[in-house]
Amino acid sequence: MKNTMRFRKIGGSSQLLLAKAENLEQILQLDEAHWAVNAMPLDAVITDPEFLSFLDTDANGRIRPTELKEAIAWLIAILKDYRGIDEGSDILRLDAINTAHPEGEVLRSAAELVLRNLGAENRETLSLAQIRDTKTIISVGSSNGDGIITPADTADPEIAASITTVMTCCGTKPDLCGDPGIDEEILDQFLREGTLQLQWRKTGREEALNPFGGRTEEFYALYKRLREKINEFFMFCSSMTEEDLRFGATAKTDPLNAAEMQAFIDGAPMAMPHTNAVLSLQNWINPNWRTPVKDFLALGKELGASADAGILTESEWNRIEAIFEARVKWDTEKTGTKFDSLTFDQLEASLSPEKADVLKQMMEKDRAASREISACGQLRKLILFQKYMLDFVNNFVSLDRLFDPHRLSLIQPGVLTMDGRRFTLASLVTNLAEHKKIVQRSDICVMYLELSTGKAPDGRKMTLAVAITSGTMRNIFVGKHGVYRTADGREWDAKVIDLVQQPVSFTEALQMPFYRFGEFMGKQADRFFSAKAQNVETGIAKTVADAANANPAVQPQQKQQTPAISGSMMLMGGGVGLAALGSSFAFIANSLKNVSFWNVAAVFVGIVLIISAPMMLVSIVKLQNRCISDFFAASGWAINPKMRLSRKMGRLFTYRPALPYSIFLKDDIVEFFSRDFNRKPRYGFLVMLYLILLFCGLVAGYLLFQIYL
Repeated sequence: MKNTMRFRKIGGSSQLLLAKAENLEQILQLDEAHWAVNAMPLDAVITDPEFLSFLDTDANGRIRPTELKEAIAWLIAILKDYRGIDEGSDILRLDAINTAHPEGEVLRSAAELVLRNLGAENRETLSLAQIRDTKTIISVGSSNGDGIITPADTADPEIAASITTVMTCCGTKPDLCGDPGIDEEILDQFLREGTLQLQWRKTGREEALNPFGGRTEEFYALYKRLREKINEFFMFCSSMTEEDLRFGATAKTDPLNAAEMQAFIDGAPMAMPHTNAVLSLQNWINPNWRTPVKDFLALGKELGASADAGILTESEWNRIEAIFEARVKWDTEKTGTKFDSLTFDQLEASLSPEKADVLKQMMEKDRAASREISACGQLRKLILFQKYMLDFVNNFVSLDRLFDPHRLSLIQPGVLTMDGRRFTLASLVTNLAEHKKIVQRSDICVMYLELSTGKAPDGRKMTLAVAITSGTMRNIFVGKHGVYRTADGREWDAKVIDLVQQPVSFTEALQMPFYRFGEFMGKQADRFFSAKAQNVETGIAKTVADAANANPAVQPQQKQQTPAISGSMMLMGGGVGLAALGSSFAFIANSLKNVSFWNVAAVFVGIVLIISAPMMLVSIVKLQNRCISDFFAASGWAINPKMRLSRKMGRLFTYRPALPYSIFLKDDIVEFFSRDFNRKPRYGFLVMLYLILLFCGLVAGYLLFQIYL
């Protein structure tokens, strides 16, 4: 039956078999307690980041069962043909979309719009690369669904000019292509504020506000510029006495200091005040104001505002102010400067209802495509789910892909090459101390790697925990280097920075006690012979010192450097060695004289068992308890079954690649090349060495003969 669930043993636990897309429906029916994984961090999955972002709906950086169930339910509802899921294809067949579903109908229309905008020859399929070409999809079509129109969206130059006018006065918004344009909000602002501006300008055209006819605006502009300074001048004239005018300001200014003079001129009145209250070009005029004052007085004479082109009396000024009182009031009612760049006729034309209607119709047409354009994101989601969903659930609901030796799963970052082996079981580490504390529960031997790639200072780094699951770890040490290749093909320099030492294999567990016993015996022998040699050196030094004290007339000779190995040193070393060997054999002979050979052998075997048996027993127990679940739990995974790392499983994650078919040359190249060096053997040294060995053998044989006589 289609919905009959099938389970298989994976790592000692029963997990749902997810071989085809039709099995996705079974995930929705299966209790989450029977899932392999209930939660994992996003950075543990090596796949398309956008696919993961669509899964992680709450954007918390973790994937949970509810999120996966919602994604699966949506996928199988939108598609009516699951062949693309089975194939893991990134090409969506449009006829596979379930148009009976409301969202499926929208996605089908969106896919057709995308293919139309791209000018695709094949209108029956849509690829992931095509749907990701958002720039082309949006820019080719005149409507992109955002409700923003640009001058390029119309072939009518007048309408394009109107859009440009609105942009100039009220700002812009970027459309989905990034081009500046306007939306309905900006257009409404332009119409609202522009209408008020146009009405204000119409009021300014009334006769009461234009007492000087067509020259009023020109004369008013000069009046507005000079008004404050002229009022200041007449105020000084009316408030100062002859004595004040004669003595002037008490502050002194250095006429040769340009900065001081400029500051003085900027702060000085428009002209030199006089008690007669007359502004005359014949008197001193502030250089900053001479030209505009001259233009104002000349235009005032021409328009009849003053009697003389060279002077302005206070009474004439008061009359001009009275004339412009209404215009000043009108001027204060201006709401801003947004429309100053437009003439009255340009503003009136831009605010015509006909043009406003055309612009709004363009926006409405653009928004009409929003349903299809906004569905482009859902199309990407659909294609990504079709491509990766089946593979992902086999790394989440079931861990089937993890044990496939022919390819890396989504949860395996890459492959480490080190010590002539490949290591594939790894996880990302963010907190080494916390990870190390938890991973010890797994009883798996783990090495921590610091990975780096790229040129400084833009290089990247990360820390990985890599499991050693078979072979031995004797050649793995802190500081050892290797190469790590991630799933994207990038190579990283790898360096071991820490270790969690655990038994790796049964063979290593058997050998480890003997290795450690050998290391212990080596240290003890080194300590023994070092002490003996030191005692001999001390005795010789004491003898020489006593001899020197007994014969003070003998002057100590200058110390000369001796070769690293001399004949005297060899004789002394041989004597010391023979003395040590002789004393050792004598001690052993006396101790074992009355003990049988089998008793000695039994004691030796007993000592080895006492030392090695507990270590082997503990190692075997740990090897039986190795747990992959706890290894992943250290990186923040929530795994349900307790999956034991068996010996066979360990060979999947740590292995030595087989040599390719080849012809093997037995001769060692070192021996081959060493034949060219015809060195004469040192017969004297060899004879002495053989004699020493022969003597030692004879002594040992004699002692053994005495023991068993």
